[in-house]
Amino acid sequence: MSKVIVHRAFAKDSFFVEEASIVTGWMPGQAFKLNSTGDKAVLGGVDAVLFVGIDDDDELATPPSGSLVTGVYGAGTKLTIDHSEEVALGISDRAYDSSVESAAMNADLYFDSEGKFTADESGTVKAKMFQKPAANNNYGLGVILRF
Repeated sequence: MSKVIVHRAFAKDSFFVEEASIVTGWMPGQAFKLNSTGDKAVLGGVDAVLFVGIDDDDELATPPSGSLVTGVYGAGTKLTIDHSEEVALGISDRAYDSSVESAAMNADLYFDSEGKFTADESGTVKAKMFQKPAANNNYGLGVILRF
């Protein structure tokens, strides 16, 4: 499972997670927004993103309805999403979509509806890429958040 290395965080908090998000799962490094009642976090959001989750869904306690996820947010938050485990196991799933791998260095990044970083313009800019994912860095994506 990917891991998030936080170099600097403007803010770091815990949020309750909606059970459906826990059941379907996520990878550390994906983004969350609030549900329609505003009391729990769910995956995705494009422009409604609230934070980037740094915990693995397997780390959360049961029952799911009482589980908390740690999130980082705020302009200037700097993090790297390390996919060395996925690379070692030959798993192609990432906390970003494939458009990020072919984007230029310092590219603007956005979030898609699944809460994954994307270089395809969708909504407003959410981050800048400072490390391009590639084979020589275990497909680690380095970003500086803008929200």
